[in-house]
Amino acid sequence: MPRDRDAGASPWTIAFVLIALAGPSQATKAVAQPASTLTLKPMKVGDCRVVVQLTNPRGGDAIGIVIEQTRYPEQTVIAGDSELSFGLAIPLRRGFRVRATRNGEDVLPDVVVPAPADGGGGAPEGLCTQPDRANEDSPFDASAYLGTVVDTFAPDSVGNYKNPAAGTDQKLRKIFGIDFDYRAAGHDDSPVQLWINGETLHGVRTADIDCSAADAKNRPPVCSNSSPFPDRAKYILEHAESLEAFVSPRLEFATLQKGTEAPAKVYVTTRLGFIALEQAPRVFRSFHTAVGLLADDGTFAGSYVEVGVGKNELFSGTSWRRIKIDGLLSFSLEKALRITDSGRFFVEMLIDNDLRDGADSVQTFFGVDVDLKKAFTP
Repeated sequence: MPRDRDAGASPWTIAFVLIALAGPSQATKAVAQPASTLTLKPMKVGDCRVVVQLTNPRGGDAIGIVIEQTRYPEQTVIAGDSELSFGLAIPLRRGFRVRATRNGEDVLPDVVVPAPADGGGGAPEGLCTQPDRANEDSPFDASAYLGTVVDTFAPDSVGNYKNPAAGTDQKLRKIFGIDFDYRAAGHDDSPVQLWINGETLHGVRTADIDCSAADAKNRPPVCSNSSPFPDRAKYILEHAESLEAFVSPRLEFATLQKGTEAPAKVYVTTRLGFIALEQAPRVFRSFHTAVGLLADDGTFAGSYVEVGVGKNELFSGTSWRRIKIDGLLSFSLEKALRITDSGRFFVEMLIDNDLRDGADSVQTFFGVDVDLKKAFTP
């Protein structure tokens, strides 16, 4: 039976009426809530505090400041805040550029600290406090490593150093070495840091290690991974047929993904060193300059990848046309069976390419790296 049109309003009519009534209300609310704005309180030379003034603050916003290239930790806005104060480690100087950020984005142009004669006079605000360095990481790290290197695609004979397994696809060496890192300039929170790295690598060809003795006591300690670390290291040092030593100044100048669980340092480095081989007529110099990325924290801290150009006298004399690609992955063995937190497993690949018809080399390293500070800590 048809519905009586006068019986009442249809559902569609009611919906349109509600939308019409709600529209102006929402528009009124939008007009009634002006945008949140930030301003910097006037600054003076010598101030140890920067104040960000808030108009119509939004609770939950993360507000920070940047002075020159240094970012200060953000502060979260709480309802009712009208100012946020940022303490400084060093006083403001004439010409310093200061800007405010909101939720990681710049929201104000740079404000330049004026000279006293230009309206920047008066007593400085706040007291500068240097950051607490008591809990800062040590600027010196040292480690010892044991492992194996696979010399894939390496020449069978070079520098009067013949591989007994010449003609095979792979040449193996047992290796032992020492690494150290010293921070010569900067602190944990410094945006720019200068490090000095040093490394030695001693190698014994596995073809020259006799592990065939029936009695395990007569086998070299490097024949078994269960042998004590010092015994294996001593054997490699005493029977080393190759020695490599390098020193590498490293300038870290930027941080990627800062504040995450895996920040990384961007750096430039120059690697200076030599390679000495048993019965070779002389040592061979090996240099390169590179740019790289270094994991600064997290599970894979210490891992890196770098690409550069240089020379390797072992393969191509004094030519500087060689491409060097070096990548290392390192992670803790703390949870592995019978391995303490002083040990880290590493895998590294080093490509040394001539770009022409000269000799090339691809080496793969793997082994365990032991933190010497932890190893000798009671």
